[in-house]
Amino acid sequence: MNEPKTAVRRGRPRLKANEEKTGGSLVGALDRGIRVLIAVADARGATLADIARTTGIPTATAHRLLTTLHQRGMVFNDAEQGKWRIGPQAYRIGSTFEEASNLLEVAPASMRKLSKETGETVNLAIEEGGQLLYLIQVESENPIRASIKNGTAAYFHTSGVGKAIMAFMNDATLEKLLAPLTLARQTPNSITDKQKLKDDLLKSRQRGWALDDEERFPGLRCIAAPVFDSLENVVAGVSVSGPIARFPDDKLEALAASVVETAESISKKLRNSSPRT
Repeated sequence: MNEPKTAVRRGRPRLKANEEKTGGSLVGALDRGIRVLIAVADARGATLADIARTTGIPTATAHRLLTTLHQRGMVFNDAEQGKWRIGPQAYRIGSTFEEASNLLEVAPASMRKLSKETGETVNLAIEEGGQLLYLIQVESENPIRASIKNGTAAYFHTSGVGKAIMAFMNDATLEKLLAPLTLARQTPNSITDKQKLKDDLLKSRQRGWALDDEERFPGLRCIAAPVFDSLENVVAGVSVSGPIARFPDDKLEALAASVVETAESISKKLRNSSPRT
């Protein structure tokens, strides 16, 4: 139902009589929509009457909420059974959480091994909502080292892990990711032309690893390789980073071999941790 427009009031907005107080600010429609989604998930599919009864939301309101959720792919209507069921977008969101959780469980041991072998900082990042998100870091003990706080969002095109992820995406997914992006210049080496970036990604795919060659920070290089799930979809990138003095051209291949081995180790663990169906 569309809410009538009212004059702006000073102070805290007044809750409607039929909205619950939750101990904090409440977005009523969002709260009701989430309750409907949870009811559908808990029941593994439910009729409109069941959802209204379970949530305490009027049937007409529940139907409008379900229609909105359906338009966003969060639920779908199983007409044959007369039930609403969880949709592909809700599954995708849940799968993203599961992948991240599994990565947090299986990746650190392999990353610590790589950091110990190379003496350098190791990072793992994922794609989340069109952003590159750093999830795990094992810091080098060297006084001069790369350091990126976990939870940091970064550009794909200037990052080794970002380029490793993009290089192994399918064409449609890559185009969707690149379309809204402006390729910012962070250093003189940053790639700011999309065709040149695609050429670089093709090279990365062919050799199995990506290189940030002082493209994000002057004097810093990063070598990264892709991590795959049980369906062979790229879900993360793992990298080793350090100053260019410790990453000279004649050491890149050896360092890359270690990074690729680590990525393969994490991929194997991730596949083994996935639930069997």
